[in-house]
Amino acid sequence: MFSRILVSLLSLSLFLPIYSEEIEEIVVTALKRSSTVADTPASITAISSTEIEDKGITDMHDLKHMVPSMNFTNVLGAQNITIRGIGQFNGNPGVSVSTDGVFQSRAHSSQLGEMDLERVEVLRGPQGTLYGRNSIGGVVNLITKNPSQDRDGYIKLGYGNYNTTKAETAFGGGISDSTSFRLVLSTTDQGEGYYDCLNVGCGEQGYTDKQAYRLKINSDISDNVSANLMVASVETEGTPDPFGWLTDNRELAAAFGFPQLLTSQISTKPHEIYQTPTSTSVNGTNMTDREYDVASLTLKIETDIGTLTSITANQDFNDQFNLDRDGTADLYLDTFDISVTETFTQELNLNVERDTMSLVFGVFYMDDETSRHTHFDNPQPILGFPVPSMFDFKHDKMNTESEAYFADGTFDLSDRTRLSLGLRRTTDEFTSKQDNFISILMPAPVIAAQTCDREVVTEYSSTTSRAVIQHDLTSGSNVYASLSEGFKAGGYATYECTEPYDPEEVTSLEFGYKGSLGENTSLNASLFRYDYTDFQVLQVVGIQTVTRNAGDATVNGLELEALSNLNDSLSMSYGLTLLDATYGEFLNTNGLEPQLGQQQLEGKYLNNAPKVSVNLGLNYTTNLSSGSSLTYRANAAYKSKIYFSEFNEYSQSAYTIVDLNLIWESADDRMRTRFYVKNATDEEYISGYLSSATGGGRFGQWGYPRTAGIEIQRNF
Repeated sequence: MFSRILVSLLSLSLFLPIYSEEIEEIVVTALKRSSTVADTPASITAISSTEIEDKGITDMHDLKHMVPSMNFTNVLGAQNITIRGIGQFNGNPGVSVSTDGVFQSRAHSSQLGEMDLERVEVLRGPQGTLYGRNSIGGVVNLITKNPSQDRDGYIKLGYGNYNTTKAETAFGGGISDSTSFRLVLSTTDQGEGYYDCLNVGCGEQGYTDKQAYRLKINSDISDNVSANLMVASVETEGTPDPFGWLTDNRELAAAFGFPQLLTSQISTKPHEIYQTPTSTSVNGTNMTDREYDVASLTLKIETDIGTLTSITANQDFNDQFNLDRDGTADLYLDTFDISVTETFTQELNLNVERDTMSLVFGVFYMDDETSRHTHFDNPQPILGFPVPSMFDFKHDKMNTESEAYFADGTFDLSDRTRLSLGLRRTTDEFTSKQDNFISILMPAPVIAAQTCDREVVTEYSSTTSRAVIQHDLTSGSNVYASLSEGFKAGGYATYECTEPYDPEEVTSLEFGYKGSLGENTSLNASLFRYDYTDFQVLQVVGIQTVTRNAGDATVNGLELEALSNLNDSLSMSYGLTLLDATYGEFLNTNGLEPQLGQQQLEGKYLNNAPKVSVNLGLNYTTNLSSGSSLTYRANAAYKSKIYFSEFNEYSQSAYTIVDLNLIWESADDRMRTRFYVKNATDEEYISGYLSSATGGGRFGQWGYPRTAGIEIQRNF
């Protein structure tokens, strides 16, 4: 139905009167050189600062409703971006995220601190040549606002339901004739959670408080050298990741030595949980505490050959959460999880521009050092132990050293035809040191079994390439065909003590069209096919997170994005994605249905890959007699059924999210007020999923309920 609506609206726009106001072009740097979206031969969505502010885009949850083929889930603190059904697991992203060119090695940090943004660029499809590491599904580029010599800034205050208050300010300007700065400060406090916790003394669940700052300093050191220094920090705390039951399959728990669950109280209702985060909980109250710090220096040097860009960054990420993992009214599985990450990255790019060609040469280096400790306290005799027990999964080292060399060029074959060629060589060395053991309390802890004690080093290398031919049909439209490759290294799962899982590789064939249908409508279309080898699948067997290679997978799809300026006041946007994403031959056993033995999963649908996704947007602006203006924005995002496991035995039904915004701006653009409603119909949908055979059920999180509020902004 939604696809028919989209096609009807797009067809209608073709016959509407053509107005002189043309579609605004956004300049992007997604291919590491500046070009408009229409001129970039790739599937890319660019969202401007105006749209970000008008729609109140603050994190990946908001972004997933704006970008075709993009989905975002989170469970147990692990953020998961998927594009065209391809995403991340085990903290190793399949969709890479960068902020001002700084690669973020951990999925957690990808949604921390999206404030004061100039634009967002989302590239869909493997970006194995220019971005390489962890970009097999795509890339999300966050570009923050740069300092300028002009004194400017703003103060923004907001209040919403769930007793949420927000404050943000940005200010900056020239320090000297050659140096300027911009400082952003932001804080969010949520007094009430999204979840009703049914335990006495449970407190609020499902809230996040956040404090962040970012300082940027630009300096023209000489006529040929400029420097951009960024120092930023984001700290979040609260209980944002409640872990609750989605289905009741507790009869399976008895087979794992956990019969106590059969008599415990649970809830499978949306935004309603049982937790034991009281003072009687072994590890204390449910909580999450994350801190992300980054310092980067970007140098641009103009030489006779071209522009040399150096991006040096150091990132520190600390993540801790305490959580009741059984989701019942009783104390059975009480956990804490602590991880510490320090990442150093260095990238050098040389851009060479000539009359008939554009070249990029680059090198990339990353040293990522991570440690993680997951601890289970079991204060009652469960899982076959006659006394209380403890499980410890210690990954003392989860280190990665990555090197890459790449070259990419675009060559004019004629006035209307261009050829792009790219090549990248990547080498990843993984060091994994594990110390997993089981203890029993007698009454002091005594190690009963050492389940893993090893240190191993594994190296993966790959050469990926791309070739694109682009032809201008007219001055405002073009077609392209691309063949590109992607690679994601193998590695070691957090809890397993087995051989490493294999790398996955993809070959992508894509045909695209970009152009304008008259002066008032732009259209981007792409038709694509992915062929995957050794597709990586994350599972939970018992309480262990394991990873398997699924063999082959195939993704076929069609994407359409269009924007119509129907008149000087009214514009509409449309997006349609059709996906057919299935596994090839794949034998696997479902931990929740072990009696079925190995199942052949060929033809089953990939996780987080709805067959149909539709985005519709309406933007209407009217000028008032006072000279001020009112802008009405309505956006709807539809997703068809979504599967959460490779067995396709559990799914999220189709749902639609509707967001509404009303923006008033003064005649001098100094004052701005935004009224908003997110998820206006209060749709209930799952935003995170994890099965557990030991617990006997499917667990996860529910998406945000309806939220509403007001923001007032003063520009200066």
